[in-house]
Amino acid sequence: MKKEKTKIIVLLGTLDTKGLEIGFVREKIQARGHKTIVVDAGVLGQPQVKADISREDVAQAGGKSLEELLREAQESSDRMPIIQVMIAGAAQTVKNLYQRGKLDGLLSVGGSMGMAIGAGAAKGLPVGVPKLILGTHFYPQYLGEADLTIMQSPTDIMGLNPVTNLALAQAAGAICAMTEESGPMEKTRPLVAMTGLGVTTPAVMSLQKLLEEKGYDTVVFHGNSEAMDQLIDEGLIDGVLDFSPNELIRIFILEETPHRASRLEPAGRKGLPQVIVPGSLDMIVLRMAKDAIPDRYRNRKIYLHGPHVTGVRTSREELMRLAEVVSEKANRATGPLAVVFPRGGFSAIDREGRAFYEPETNRAFLEGLQENLKAGVEVIEVDAHLFDEDFLTEVARVYDEIAKKGGFHHG
Repeated sequence: MKKEKTKIIVLLGTLDTKGLEIGFVREKIQARGHKTIVVDAGVLGQPQVKADISREDVAQAGGKSLEELLREAQESSDRMPIIQVMIAGAAQTVKNLYQRGKLDGLLSVGGSMGMAIGAGAAKGLPVGVPKLILGTHFYPQYLGEADLTIMQSPTDIMGLNPVTNLALAQAAGAICAMTEESGPMEKTRPLVAMTGLGVTTPAVMSLQKLLEEKGYDTVVFHGNSEAMDQLIDEGLIDGVLDFSPNELIRIFILEETPHRASRLEPAGRKGLPQVIVPGSLDMIVLRMAKDAIPDRYRNRKIYLHGPHVTGVRTSREELMRLAEVVSEKANRATGPLAVVFPRGGFSAIDREGRAFYEPETNRAFLEGLQENLKAGVEVIEVDAHLFDEDFLTEVARVYDEIAKKGGFHHG
């Protein structure tokens, strides 16, 4: 049997409280023939095991000295500013190790603070690099949309014992297996990133087949996707067909995620071919039950997507605002770009006979584009619904046409 290439696995934790556990994991990984680098993100107590990268170095990478952090800890009971420094320092440290070829996988061990530090560090690594967090609870607010693997410990991680040891050993085995199986993504055909939601899924699936017939591979992301932008920035995507840009509503209408204000921009900066379709822009998705939605939405058409997910029909004013956003970003794109507009509706519930069917309301988006787009950015109207074969065939044709203007080079 061919011997696996030795991997370097970075172990991240607060060694004043999780040092014994990190030491246990280190032994298990090294016993499998891999190397480890231990990074200490603790602050207060003494490390229980020796780190390869000290807490002093991590704090400095986060912008402050450890002495400054210790003084702050004595002067205030608020730990959050200290944790934020260590999160930033751990993220920078881990990123530096990856860039120097000294990280094939990351394993973070800890409780709530450890998960915050581990998730912050993992998010700075490229998609596809193995990232595993062993934690005591599941904290979704820390995770975002990074390709993290979460393993929940059945015990508090506080000392070695038969139950905790088994979880630690399994985490060690998991990160070893993940790094052994990881490798560079290989492309043989141009890769098109697409966006989809439940209310656009049938159309996206059909469009995948049409693009495949034209010589493209496709990868579909959720309409609210940071991972797609990350892969674009990393140079792994050759073009974008933004079929379901519902995240624009969350950013610019609900103003829930201002940190995502760059949505639609990465492909434009890279000069990639882009086709934008207003799929799902008929719906504001509220993560709450119908009886909890704000009063300002109660007079609108409402669609119950699930017990705690409610869809609210977008208004003309909101669609005009979204058209302004799309136009502003499209006007700055450096590559070929087109918008394809379905006159018959934007989603499964926005078609004749369905709850959100309002073609005149949808036209506000088209009018906004026509008012704001610069010359040279094409808007193609199709007298069909988003799901119709005529519309999907036209979308595939338009993408293929503008993609050939930019050419394709294998990565």
